[in-house]
Amino acid sequence: MTGIVTSVGNLRLMTGISFKSISNVLAITSGLLIIKVTVEVVLGYSNYFPPNFESEFLYGRQHYFFGTYRWAFYPHIVSGPLALLLGLVLISENFRLRFPKWHRNLGRIHVVNVLGLVVPSGLWMARDTSTGTIAAISFAILSVLTGAFIALGWRAAIRRQFPVHRRWMWRSFLLLCSAVVLRLFGGLGTAMQVQSVWFDPIVSWASWILPLTAFELINHLTRMRSVKLVQSASSSYQR
Repeated sequence: MTGIVTSVGNLRLMTGISFKSISNVLAITSGLLIIKVTVEVVLGYSNYFPPNFESEFLYGRQHYFFGTYRWAFYPHIVSGPLALLLGLVLISENFRLRFPKWHRNLGRIHVVNVLGLVVPSGLWMARDTSTGTIAAISFAILSVLTGAFIALGWRAAIRRQFPVHRRWMWRSFLLLCSAVVLRLFGGLGTAMQVQSVWFDPIVSWASWILPLTAFELINHLTRMRSVKLVQSASSSYQR
């Protein structure tokens, strides 16, 4: 019995290290991209205050901008970068372990920001997306899922189900990062001179489905490996 316990303990250490390594790589990569996108958004504020309808994002929106759209647009461009930066800090294992009180307090701010500003403003803006109905549906679903995931993560934290909490918050963070992925795809399309009218609608879905699918696949493979190693340790002990 002691052998199984020892093996399971080693297994948990191995899978913990494996997941931590993956998390660190993703965090560093995401961090660099998030900082880049955040700087670009902030530098682009000069096109939004006052609105410049010749700029890339606002081009052609003057006929509906001064209606309800602007009341969603301005909160979104302020709360969105904040959500990315807070999310980046909060998924850091080092930050959580060294500053648990800060982690909890910033987490509360993050949840309020996302549920109170990012999600509703994103959902409202989705209906007026310039890339068509299919893209609008994608952005609407993205907003709903982002809100649902972060709410589930918050509930898990309240119930002190911290492994579950971390998984849900990773999912919500990846959905928030769709803005970053979308810009990467856009840059790639420009570099490759893609002219297809389907490019933007497809990218609008791929920007959040691909990262989320990759996360779920890694999560599933990690759990499967854990089960196999436990079974292997148990069989070895029985022999």
